Amino acid sequence: MKFILVDDNRKRREQIKTAAAKRQYKIVDCPTSNDLMTAIEVEKADLLVINSDTWKKSKSIYNYFKIGKKLESLPVILYNAEEDSYTIQDRNRSDSDKILPKPTEVETLIEAIQQGA
Repeated sequence: MKFILVDDNRKRREQIKTAAAKRQYKIVDCPTSNDLMTAIEVEKADLLVINSDTWKKSKSIYNYFKIGKKLESLPVILYNAEEDSYTIQDRNRSDSDKILPKPTEVETLIEAIQQGA
């Protein structure tokens, strides 16, 4: 399984990547909005894993480039999210999507990724 990880916190990203590598997952690391936009175009991922705060910081860029439409067929796990938050403009929510509340532990996230596989 291959997933795109969007998180601008280097320490947390490394923790997630280490835990995911133990399960033989392939990770496309996207610490910046530019990395994500490139990954969406180039990579054939099974899942998009997004830190809510990181998404919010670049939300206006994503909206401008209509990233939501490009994510239509890709399940999304939004972690460290506020209650009832789900805002990916131009994208309909999928039954496969998951929202994990703040604070999300690494193991909880890995379990959600495993369920999404």
